[in-house]
Amino acid sequence: MPPTRADGTPWPRLTVVTPVYNQGQFLEETLRSVLLQGYPDLEYIVINDGSTDDSEEVIRRYARFLSHWETQPNRGQRAAINRGFERASGQVLCYLNSDDLFLPGALERAAREIEPARGRHVVMGRCRFTDPEGRFIGVEHPSRFTSHTRVLQIWKGHTIPQPSVFWTPQVWRECGPIREDSWVDYGLFVRFSKRFVFHELDQVLSTYRLHAESKTQVSGEERRLAETVAISRAYWGPPWHPRHLRLLLSLAVFRWHRRGRAVTHLKRAAEGQRLGRPLAAIGHGLLGALLGPEIVFRSLVFPALRRALPAALHRLILSRLPGRDTNATQVYLEHTAPWPDGWVGPRLELEREAGQGSRVLALSGSVELRYLKGPLALRIKLDDRELGLQQLTDSGAWSARLELVQPLGPGPHRVVVEASEFFVPHEFLSNDDRRPLSWRLDSLELVS
Repeated sequence: MPPTRADGTPWPRLTVVTPVYNQGQFLEETLRSVLLQGYPDLEYIVINDGSTDDSEEVIRRYARFLSHWETQPNRGQRAAINRGFERASGQVLCYLNSDDLFLPGALERAAREIEPARGRHVVMGRCRFTDPEGRFIGVEHPSRFTSHTRVLQIWKGHTIPQPSVFWTPQVWRECGPIREDSWVDYGLFVRFSKRFVFHELDQVLSTYRLHAESKTQVSGEERRLAETVAISRAYWGPPWHPRHLRLLLSLAVFRWHRRGRAVTHLKRAAEGQRLGRPLAAIGHGLLGALLGPEIVFRSLVFPALRRALPAALHRLILSRLPGRDTNATQVYLEHTAPWPDGWVGPRLELEREAGQGSRVLALSGSVELRYLKGPLALRIKLDDRELGLQQLTDSGAWSARLELVQPLGPGPHRVVVEASEFFVPHEFLSNDDRRPLSWRLDSLELVS
């Protein structure tokens, strides 16, 4: 008898395929992330694509827990994944690369959500990026599905997180096997999206490991874009088709980079003014205004009007400014460390060492209020105890010294600073910086 759920209906058999090639240092963690899911009807297939490191040794240690494994001559990732699905018998299918991980409960959630009878043939959860040691770096994959045409617009960013996508055998029969030798998931998902809708799940199902040997890191942005655009073009249809023309125009606009050119001219205008070159400043300023009038309004005119506008009107205009991509910003909201340029998001979390008898939390930074809806409030906590609320009503540098009720013991202590709001630089500067930023940190120390 197949295992059943609480309501008496059987769990669908779920097949996971893992292609392996020379990633023995990560493989055991990947295998365990699948096997320890505790999914009641799991078919786990591992295909070793001629690895020359210790990958086969790692696989053999777990062989008794696998439904099938084999080693084939090195023929590439595409061949390894296709070979795995040749043996698949599940009602729910997916593949997990040998350096990525499933998070607890991922398989059960996917199995609950896929319902062919309701037209749910493909489901897609969220995915977090991790460092080589598997630590969350505070950034999520920008997971989103809107349409087949949007998937084809790869230059706008690939929003399908491969480790968090699950599908039915019908999808594989109609859209598989994998045909591309480069960026196999992209070509596959282009075909998926042509026939099926991706149903999004608001749950992080997997992690994607970024390391020096990962394909994403090795290929580089320019090569990756060129290869994926070539795959995309194969699905545009004939040159006279309206979608082909729309995609061609979209790609041309992306490559011309109007807003980027506008920002460059505006920066040169500012530089010309600083160096006392009025003609250069005027020329570049006019070019910048012609190329990006919305940028001039958002970065120069609107901030200058901020103090003259009633607070309610200021908030209304700010909320309606074009350019906010909520999804692209959402992926950064869990980033709690300072960014390399010192900027901090809506939540800052740091550990600081205290010496014997430390009784003051000293912090300093700066704030730019012209992009915010109003004054910025910072709620400051130490070891989960609230120390105070810092109200910042003017732009520029600021500092604070918060006295502690009792001196701290030596050792690490956790400091949390929660900001009342944030802005997104891209909304004002069109610079593709979509981080949520609240203020800039200069120093934060526990002192006597």
